Amino acid sequence: MFHRRSSFSAKELKETQVSRSNELADLIRDQIRKSGPVSFAWFMGQALYHPIHGYYSSERPRVGRAGDFFTNVSVGKIFGEILAAQFVELFDLLGTSDRLKILEQGAENAQLAKDVIRALATEPKSAGWEYWIVEPSAGKAGNQKAHVGQTSIPTHWISGLEQLDPFSGIIFCNELLDALPCYLVEHDGRKWMEVRVQEKNEVFEFVLHPIENADLIRQVGRLPPPSITPYRTEVNLATLDWVKSAARALHRGFILIIDYGFPRDELYSPLRTEGTLVGYYQHQRLNDVLQRPGEIDITAHIDFSAIAEAAASEGCTVLGFTDQHHFMVGAAERRLLEIERLVGAGPMSPDQQRFLRGYKSLMHPNTMGLAFKYLLLGKGVAAAQAPTGFKYAKDPAPTLQLRE
Repeated sequence: MFHRRSSFSAKELKETQVSRSNELADLIRDQIRKSGPVSFAWFMGQALYHPIHGYYSSERPRVGRAGDFFTNVSVGKIFGEILAAQFVELFDLLGTSDRLKILEQGAENAQLAKDVIRALATEPKSAGWEYWIVEPSAGKAGNQKAHVGQTSIPTHWISGLEQLDPFSGIIFCNELLDALPCYLVEHDGRKWMEVRVQEKNEVFEFVLHPIENADLIRQVGRLPPPSITPYRTEVNLATLDWVKSAARALHRGFILIIDYGFPRDELYSPLRTEGTLVGYYQHQRLNDVLQRPGEIDITAHIDFSAIAEAAASEGCTVLGFTDQHHFMVGAAERRLLEIERLVGAGPMSPDQQRFLRGYKSLMHPNTMGLAFKYLLLGKGVAAAQAPTGFKYAKDPAPTLQLRE
């Protein structure tokens, strides 16, 4: 997600929260009154994914000017075209005659899927390939099917990765993991505590609580010790579960993750004493993510080091890690050289102009170029195999500072 970053004042946020009640907020309050303060991961899960009232369950626009944020897909079909070309390269690297699958999770309105499929349809090698979308919501899957329409590449929908036998191919997600429910923790100078959610006078607020979740205790133990306290940050166990399940779904192939995030030491920098958790509504930044659950987007940057380590535990190796700027430079290099060659013979065509406008938005450091990171994982492939998108990437091992 890429946002226009203006913000509400704290007073406006409180007034909005007190004056605005909804059914989901009432359900969350009831749970807190029954069982006490809830984990932020549970709160975020309800706010975003409640099957009826969750933010991602609603029919209202989320992407574009009428929604709450912009994405890479918002610049037009160029993003899908570039990814499709990278997938062709990855299948060439895979070097198999197996029936190959491309599987996307977090397809949202399926515009990226539509763009990728259209681009792949022009590729002679794509005969026999399949495109799969993981979508737990039946209603959302129906909307995606209608949007994608008829395709020359067989396209299928499933509700979970576990429904497929291990396959050869590619699993990818674009801006999925930053929206998976995360835990909040805070170091008070002596020890880490969990930051939970309670309600007081109808208003949700944070409260410290001893950490009880064994997996959270284990992951917190891997964080760099904070030099400044109090220090609050996020720990996202769901991202680790997701990449493990993705690795198990692959017999042989690649996992490509595109998202907001940093290597561990950068994410947990002393400069980020409040973490990266933030909400967005109508392109405005909200520092109070507890207001209006189900109506605002909630996101937190992901720990690419922890994700790579979790993937390694399931037999994957890191093949590349870079930012979008460098990815786009490598991935589009051949196409840019071809445009340069053709321009020498005359003025640019409308299609070439469209490509260059979108490309500038995707790769420019002041827009999307440094906001997004790309992590490529491989299973059952040579460690040196990576497509041109990682041509200008640094060595991922020292960048991610991976541990056993």
